[in-house]
Order: sequence, then structure tokens, then C-alpha cells
Amino acid sequence: MADKIRIKVNKNVCSGCLSCVTTCSMANEKYASLAGARVQVELSPFGGMNKITICQQCKKPKCVEACPEDAITLDPEGGYTVIDYSKCTECKLCIEACPFDAMLWNPISEKVMKCELCQGDPQCVQACPTGALTIRVLAPAKEKA
Repeated sequence: MADKIRIKVNKNVCSGCLSCVTTCSMANEKYASLAGARVQVELSPFGGMNKITICQQCKKPKCVEACPEDAITLDPEGGYTVIDYSKCTECKLCIEACPFDAMLWNPISEKVMKCELCQGDPQCVQACPTGALTIRVLAPAKEKA
């Protein structure tokens, strides 16, 4: 069983280079575009802290609850949510339900999208030159006796 991970964000050290955004789009959509990135960076126009938005991989995801087609599910190995596009009807209820604005609409591919942690190997973390994005390994669940 693989370690369950999350992406930890430290906006204090984000330089706004957008390496994470470009890498995410390339890894998932095979083209470089803000529209294709599951991680979003809102640059501060006056040199303040940039805002980084990425799926929090909630324990009880509102996007999963909102999906009428059961197209968003929890990967049992990695503990992250994934979208089954063969079931998704693009109703966008998941986008409305996400309290973190991390469910996104891609106007190029015309599909909803979210971070799926690159199936356990987040490319955005590897691309981040400042350490604004890092991997946090979750403690394994304790077994009940």
C-alpha cells in the first residue's frame, strides 16, 4: 500500500513563477495553459503573497457528495479523489459544492477537473523551485484491535 500524501502549501515563499501551473497542465492535459492546470496561482499585483488554490483532498469531500453520477470517488490506495470521465455528465455540481474553489472547469477540454495528486507523484511539487509546494505524508491509520 502506498503512503497517503497531500500537498502542503506555503504561500509565504511562492515567487509567482507559475512553474507548478505549467507543469500541472502539461502533466495532465499535454499542453501548457492556465485553463488546464489543477493548481491555480493568483498573483498579487503589488508584491504581496500569492494565492495558491489546490484540492485539499478532504476526508468527506463535498464534490463526491454533490456528484449525482458517482463520477468522483476516493482512490482506496492513495486516499485522493479521482474523476471517472466516463460517468461525468459535466453538470458542474461538484464545482459549486467545493468550499475551496479547487474543482475547476476547463473551457478548452470542456470538462471538470481537480488535483488527483498525479496518482501519488505530484509533478507540481517537483517543479516548484521555492518549496511553496511540498509533500506531506499522512500518518497511517491505526488498526483497531
